[in-house]
Amino acid sequence: MELQQLRLFLAAAESESFTRGAKRAFVSQPALSASIAKLEGELGVKLFTRNKRNVVLTPAGRTLFERATRIVDECNRARDELKNHDQQRMLRLGVINTLSIANVARLIEPYRRENLRLRLQVFDASTDEMEQLAKKGRIDLAFTVLSGRSASRHSFIHSKSLFTEPYLVAMAAHHHLSESPSLTLSDLESEPFVSRSHCEYRLMLQELMRSAGTRLNVAYVTNQDDRALSLVQQGVGIAIVPAHYDAPNVVKRPLTELSAQRSIGFEWADSDNQEEIDRFIDFASTVRWPE
Repeated sequence: MELQQLRLFLAAAESESFTRGAKRAFVSQPALSASIAKLEGELGVKLFTRNKRNVVLTPAGRTLFERATRIVDECNRARDELKNHDQQRMLRLGVINTLSIANVARLIEPYRRENLRLRLQVFDASTDEMEQLAKKGRIDLAFTVLSGRSASRHSFIHSKSLFTEPYLVAMAAHHHLSESPSLTLSDLESEPFVSRSHCEYRLMLQELMRSAGTRLNVAYVTNQDDRALSLVQQGVGIAIVPAHYDAPNVVKRPLTELSAQRSIGFEWADSDNQEEIDRFIDFASTVRWPE
């Protein structure tokens, strides 16, 4: 068992894809597949199972993942302690506060692990707050909503999209509307509604309801998405959320009158820290995002 085999194994496991894992590890996909096949042969166990969308660790794979993570971490730490010993790398990242924390964590945690000498500062912010952070020079890179920004006050000149998603109606799995394949504004009118006060499309939704001559029955207002999903989960009300939001026993349905989508990606200005910006964006492209 070689260190490079473990690195390639971790890249595939964390990316949930041999193709994205190869890109992350800067090798060809056949080379990564061959390395994992050799590792499986040496260990005498199957490490991955495949389905149409991704690859998943087997029980043996999960066991190896824990040990391989520790081994590679220690090797990275030893390398970074000896290499560029007196240099401190830095990246300041702004993250839109309407991204689920699970998606943010599965990007940041492995990146920190692979870049142990990097000081990564992360700031949660709304779109308006992101602008202010950029104007004050407090962030290098914004992980944010790419649409609906005013060009006259836009601080960024470069962008890269990662994924696009619609807004859906979320409700408890036992909710009486959950069996409908899609919903209309009139379906929502009498339902207790959990309002996400920081949603980028909140004002647009209000205007849509006003144009249709309907009103939402707002029962709870929160700026915390975990609270909103918990309330939906417990049947307190329904909510309109970005499609990637998920929670146990919560189902999501499209709203026929709501065609709005949002594009999530990176925005940045010209910077002396471009090398770190590029490195992080390249890494993010290896993560499996909502499809």
